[in-house]
Amino acid sequence: MNLPAARAYEAFHADVFNGVEEPLLPRSLAERPEMELQSLWFAGEFGQEFTSADGQRVSIREWGVWNAGPGPDFTGCAVQVGSTLLHGDIELDPDARDWERHQHGANPAYNKVILHLFAREPEGGRFFTRTSEHREITQVVLKQEMLNDGLARPTRQAAARLGRCSAPLAEMGEVQVTSLLRAAAQYRMQRKSRRVHQWVAAHGREQAVYQALAQALGYRANSLPFLMLAQRMPVRSLLALEPQEQEALLFGVSGFLEAVPFDETREDTRGYLRSLWETWWKQRSEFARWSEPAHRLHWRSSGSRPGNHPQRRLGTLTALLKKWKPLLALLRDPARWNANDWTASMLALRHDYWDQHYTLMAAPAKNPVALLGGTRVQEMLANVVYPLLIPERDSLWQEYEDLPAMLDNSKVKLARTRLFVDSTMARTFQKRVFHQQGLLQLYEDFCLEDDSNCADCPFPERLKEWR
Repeated sequence: MNLPAARAYEAFHADVFNGVEEPLLPRSLAERPEMELQSLWFAGEFGQEFTSADGQRVSIREWGVWNAGPGPDFTGCAVQVGSTLLHGDIELDPDARDWERHQHGANPAYNKVILHLFAREPEGGRFFTRTSEHREITQVVLKQEMLNDGLARPTRQAAARLGRCSAPLAEMGEVQVTSLLRAAAQYRMQRKSRRVHQWVAAHGREQAVYQALAQALGYRANSLPFLMLAQRMPVRSLLALEPQEQEALLFGVSGFLEAVPFDETREDTRGYLRSLWETWWKQRSEFARWSEPAHRLHWRSSGSRPGNHPQRRLGTLTALLKKWKPLLALLRDPARWNANDWTASMLALRHDYWDQHYTLMAAPAKNPVALLGGTRVQEMLANVVYPLLIPERDSLWQEYEDLPAMLDNSKVKLARTRLFVDSTMARTFQKRVFHQQGLLQLYEDFCLEDDSNCADCPFPERLKEWR
């Protein structure tokens, strides 16, 4: 990707914090739930090349499948250890000692494990992983610094008030501020592109696009459950099924069918649920693992708009799968990309039930409601499509830069308040998507990295050095 302003921004950010104490540490791997660690691993977020606990080079050649039944976490994998290519399974635990705590070492079902991953090592010495056949298993310790930098942000907010940087920003003038926001937006684009293409490298373009679009349907509250669902139910396995079966398996594995009290639903919903259950009850034993408390997806619906309810978003995903081939075809070749065609196709998605329902328990809407609105499609363009395509066709950056701004979210509003408050300049820089993305990057890189509540942040004084 040839976005030179991004390199200038990266150098500027590094220079501003040169000699300043280390920024806030992100949430450690030890604080992440096991299912989240497994999802990050399977997405390729930790990379594909590692060094084992005993110093050997480890390369992931085939990621296998996330196992829905009993046994190791990932099956059908290929891992090169040194010069030897091994075929078998992978187990991921938060702690190295979980191997014995869960009695995997005495269980023959784990004899095909070729790689043991964990985030915590025991204190006072190394733990050795062995099978019931007394074969030693290669170990890799997962570390925070392996993660894509976009996943390493501290989960906090800066105070919702005007920051000290607002004065030098006002003095810079529109041209200079535009160049700063463009550079920050290009840097942010590179980070998003790196993540999408990590997924492509791990699982191929089709699965990567499917995962990214599913995650986008989850909005902020449910992005992780949607990603996990897409990982557990790969797109190619779904496309081999009839649409009715695709929908039944997605709603079954999501846990929504089990959670809805059938007798309390409306008559129109009962017919829809009955059609899903006719398929799901025959196959749910194959996916029993995903119903266990430790592996169950945790959905959030409180506080969200009715149209954003995860059940309706999942209905949208099933509608997207029915139009999958033509939608994917538009993303396969950047030279043939047409934003208008893709946008029109997404806005035209329809579903017999979900066009008129927000949840499985709610009464139908009086009039049909679009599955996807213009704002959500635009966010998919900004966060999925252009990060995928721009590294393959740099000229698309200009097309991205012309995207009109999306509806503000709370984070964008907070960033604009910190940098501009309600001024003429603030209104100037809220017209394009790249304005918003640049603001968010500045907010994350400076406001969130400063632990002095703005008082000692070096950014305001160094702004005059931006070129």
